[in-house]
Amino acid sequence: MEKTAFLTRAYNAAAYLPESAGSVLAQTDGDFLYFLCDNGSTDGTREHILALAAQDSRVVPVLLDENSPMESMNLLLCRVYASGCRYFAVLDADDTYDPGFHAEAVSALEKTEADLFLCGSRFVSRGDACGERRFAADTAVERADFGAWFSQLHVFLRAYWAKLFDLRVLRDPPLLLSRELFYGSDTVFVLDAFARCRRLALSGQVLHTYRMHDASDTHHLSPGRFQDDVRQQELTAALLRRNGWETRENRLFLDRVFLNACADTATLALYENNRDALIAEIYSSPALREAWESLEAASAGWAERSRLARIAAAARIAAEQTKGGSS
Repeated sequence: MEKTAFLTRAYNAAAYLPESAGSVLAQTDGDFLYFLCDNGSTDGTREHILALAAQDSRVVPVLLDENSPMESMNLLLCRVYASGCRYFAVLDADDTYDPGFHAEAVSALEKTEADLFLCGSRFVSRGDACGERRFAADTAVERADFGAWFSQLHVFLRAYWAKLFDLRVLRDPPLLLSRELFYGSDTVFVLDAFARCRRLALSGQVLHTYRMHDASDTHHLSPGRFQDDVRQQELTAALLRRNGWETRENRLFLDRVFLNACADTATLALYENNRDALIAEIYSSPALREAWESLEAASAGWAERSRLARIAAAARIAAEQTKGGSS
């Protein structure tokens, strides 16, 4: 049985998939299956996946007729859980792994007997380097210390990529995407997986490349995004409480994360036709007020509050200009 199940979902990713899928197939440790899913593409993505499957028996093509991100992920997770593989990794269709990612990740998990491997990422935009995110050194973190590490780990736990999961912590019971939210469902999945772990293996190496571009979900205002911001905050806070990791510092950290999420969503809302209603929904939210007042009382989070205040001012100016133009 193969050691690892890799997974990539693609929708109209023909421009990137040769490099992305190629980076998986070029791993120095080639003991894996590669589930390559087409979500109803119209640009040649499906044809490329079928060509790869014809060339390499490790490629398992999964061909869907519609672009349904959550449904396709849960379908593929079930395929992964039934594969018999020991480990699991996800790669976005426009990102890449370094050739040594798989070997390094498996070695770290086996050496430390950890349940989850996390490494660093480099960020590129239009081919130019935009920085990187990495741990200072190779470190094994015990469950008893997860609370103390939470604020440092959180940014690494927000997405599927740059990780190798031990499938034993995901299979029993099977962990699937929550249907309680759409935007941020990957973060909730990874945090739930994190909460099942006994030990983490952190790598000081950068073994993953993330491609930044305007087509990503982060740069689009999906329906209900602010409600998803609120729900993600609630679910993460509940996870901390349930596992005994809710310290004052972690709660303030979550408040800062939430205010930044509100600011991101409010910024996108400024460019929508129903801008006034969206902005009003965000700024009248009890959840935002609670986080704001918590940071106010702790004399923390000035940058986040200032950013929200600037957005509110921009929204007022835009509203006044709209009214003035229509009078």
